[in-house]
Amino acid sequence: MEQYPIPQFIEQEGKIAFFISFRQFFYLCGGGVICFILYYTVPFFIFAILSLLIMGVVGSLAFLTVNGMPIINIVLNSIGFLTHTKNYTWHKKESAYPFKTVKRIQIRKIDEGSKLQAQTSRLKKIHTQVEMRTK
Repeated sequence: MEQYPIPQFIEQEGKIAFFISFRQFFYLCGGGVICFILYYTVPFFIFAILSLLIMGVVGSLAFLTVNGMPIINIVLNSIGFLTHTKNYTWHKKESAYPFKTVKRIQIRKIDEGSKLQAQTSRLKKIHTQVEMRTK
């Protein structure tokens, strides 16, 4: 049987010049073209401000990544999340231990008569001790 080479490193973008990929190259070229058009259409002061702003945005789109994702994907996903409808579904959480039962605590009534008598006699005893010491 014939064997075919298996592509490797398919998650990395191909580099065309030094460290710049196709996507980054076209972002930078697009920003350069916009700045070139602005140079001939608007006054120099406005051109300088707009070109700095445009090249900053284009540079961040081309080179900035968050958790390995390009910033343009994050921006597009955010816009999609904000504009699309959301479907909220409630699911009952199942117990991690479905066969384990909770033991209920049983409250037993204590004979109140004897307990109250013991407490009252002890209280009287303490009361008399306190009275004897203070006087």
